[in-house]
Amino acid sequence: MHAELVVMPPLQIHNVCLPPEQTTFRKLKHSLAEIFFPDDPLYRFKNQTWFRKFILALQFFFPVFQWGSEYNISLLRLGFIIDFLSKATLVGFMAGAAVIVSLQQLKGLLRIVHFTSKMGIVPVISSILNAIYVQWSWQTIVMGSGFLLFLLTTRHISIRKPKLFWVSAAAPLTSVVLSTLLVFLLKSKTQEIPIIGRLPKGLNPPSLNMLCFSGPHLAVAIKTGIITGILSLTEGIAVGRTFAALKNYQ
Repeated sequence: MHAELVVMPPLQIHNVCLPPEQTTFRKLKHSLAEIFFPDDPLYRFKNQTWFRKFILALQFFFPVFQWGSEYNISLLRLGFIIDFLSKATLVGFMAGAAVIVSLQQLKGLLRIVHFTSKMGIVPVISSILNAIYVQWSWQTIVMGSGFLLFLLTTRHISIRKPKLFWVSAAAPLTSVVLSTLLVFLLKSKTQEIPIIGRLPKGLNPPSLNMLCFSGPHLAVAIKTGIITGILSLTEGIAVGRTFAALKNYQ
């Protein structure tokens, strides 16, 4: 048997073309660009408006503007602290803070004029007991206790019937309006209840000319303001996360 071999043409797998010749200067320029600028530094500026180009250029020369837009306050959320605290610990902290705040509110409820400036429980209770026969006013106590009971009742109604959420929301403003009307109508019989009095009409005069940006204590005032603001923000976020942790919110 004879086998006929078919002669097939050679297959062209790859067709490689030689690159165009470059001068030494162009080769050096290309090498330096690959080393120092592997990506096109002006890529972000292409097809952008002039305002966007200005913002990108400002962020390129002053990186703080780019950091400011991407900065977050995750460090101030105190999540890592709350994750390690139990519910009993959170309730204890909240109860202690609530007791201190409640005792401080007794100054207005009992109409105590000379009240201690300390935050401890013992000084506050001592100040309250020392003013029983001197500064307490039964009119103020009755009105304050009545509206406090009204607020607690509306809150209980909103909890029992969620559809009536507006009852608890409108209760504070309603209390202010009703208390004002009661004091106005019973003016002759409520002299022991302190009132603000007549308010002058118009806006307050501008106080811009009273600002002083000089002096030896300016730096201390700025530092104090910044630190106080950060602490207040941290405290507010921590309290919010505490309530969220108690309600199993995310």
